[in-house]
Amino acid sequence: MGMVSGATAATAIVGMRRARAAFGAFPAGSEAVQLPDGMRAKRVLEVFLYGGLSQWETLYFVRNYGKPTDAAYANQQYYTFATTNAQYTTQCGGADLPRVLGPDALGASVELGPFAWRLWGRQDIVNRMRVVVQKHNLEPHEAAVPQALTGRPVGQPTAAGLGAHVQRARIDSGQFAMRASPHSYVLATGGISSDNVAAAASAGAHPGSARPLLIKTDNAAKFTQLLSRSTVGAKRADNDALVKAYLDQYQARLTWPGQGRVRSPRTDDLAVAFNTTTQVDAIHNVIADNLFANQAGTSCGHGETTNIPLMGLSAARHLLTHPTEPASYVCVSDVGLYEASGGGGYDTHTDNARDTATNFDNLMQALIAMINGPGETDPTKLSLDDTLIILNTEFGRTPVAQGANGRNHHPYGYATAFIGGPTVKGVAGAIGPDGNASMFGTPSENRIAALLSLGIWPFAPEGFAVSDVPNAHAEVEAAQNAMTRFLGRTA
Repeated sequence: MGMVSGATAATAIVGMRRARAAFGAFPAGSEAVQLPDGMRAKRVLEVFLYGGLSQWETLYFVRNYGKPTDAAYANQQYYTFATTNAQYTTQCGGADLPRVLGPDALGASVELGPFAWRLWGRQDIVNRMRVVVQKHNLEPHEAAVPQALTGRPVGQPTAAGLGAHVQRARIDSGQFAMRASPHSYVLATGGISSDNVAAAASAGAHPGSARPLLIKTDNAAKFTQLLSRSTVGAKRADNDALVKAYLDQYQARLTWPGQGRVRSPRTDDLAVAFNTTTQVDAIHNVIADNLFANQAGTSCGHGETTNIPLMGLSAARHLLTHPTEPASYVCVSDVGLYEASGGGGYDTHTDNARDTATNFDNLMQALIAMINGPGETDPTKLSLDDTLIILNTEFGRTPVAQGANGRNHHPYGYATAFIGGPTVKGVAGAIGPDGNASMFGTPSENRIAALLSLGIWPFAPEGFAVSDVPNAHAEVEAAQNAMTRFLGRTA
């Protein structure tokens, strides 16, 4: 089997390669942006709301924008579909009440939209929540999805998912020498293949050992079957010995006597894959056969026999809270309780109110249930004291209608959220009455801030550069800017 997680595989030594610090280690002079150990997140759960979440009814509702009486922007943003929004708010069990998060960068009062009403019942979560306005210029899913997940435009060879950076840093730290299971997982399924949701598992310029373990949630039964390696059965040891002999022979052909082995990234990846394959028993101990058991779901009166987001979040909860080998990063692709008209859970080219309300409420039910409440100390649930939760999406939806009841793609001002860990409550950036962002963060800053929250230095050839943070001139300044926007702090 060609599975690549490589949590313990060591890359072969390459002769004449310049030595440098381990990936993720903070350099001298960066003390001003180093979070104290007790403040850093220990793990990250990223929920990718695939398709492009409509911000107006969920994470970014300015009550005074787009009213029918607005002289310039009448019936826009939330009010484009005010009647059906109210209908589905009621159908989902909520109510349109003021739920103020705080002022944005322009001083406008930002509320959670009515479709996010379940969050308001958990003030402990809201008090650890930071809504960040983002912006870019890529309208197609095929380009916007990988940029959101890697922080880099599509086609760049250094583009790596957040999980690859995390896994590489954990391996290079040397603290997990005896560990065989991955530090990072990507639980993805559904959608259109060309939309590149699997970019969350891309390794970029990192070695193969940094690649997160990618599992298709709706096909996980076949994956757990592969872990048993039934195709080799009782001949497993003989098979591994033969492959190792071939690999050792090839490694020897690449080695200069007394000078080490020449560069060969593909051979390194092969060595990682082989080493991982020999340790599938340890991985199987973490990923049990029933981890992705089918679960049904009901949201806003709509029921489905298979609830992919719930199954993914249930698996993520298990992996992040595992008692002996917890994951440091899990990305769950939220494709909705059912797919919206555009093919993703939130790609609402039609029926924006119905599909956004149903699918977002389905997510909120599952997510809130897996977070410890005040005074609760369930070790199988997430604690916001040591876990950062990221609600990410490739773009938002237009402030005006597409057709009768849909919204088109809108990367020019949309909302993401950081919850827990070192995050300070608030709203960063601003979307104006025209629906466009005037102050905003970027996908690269999102990734940089997440790494810094874990105590991982993001600036390296395999990671990010100062130029990835607008208006920054040095690494420490770039780190400060990203942390201020997305975490609400610098240290």
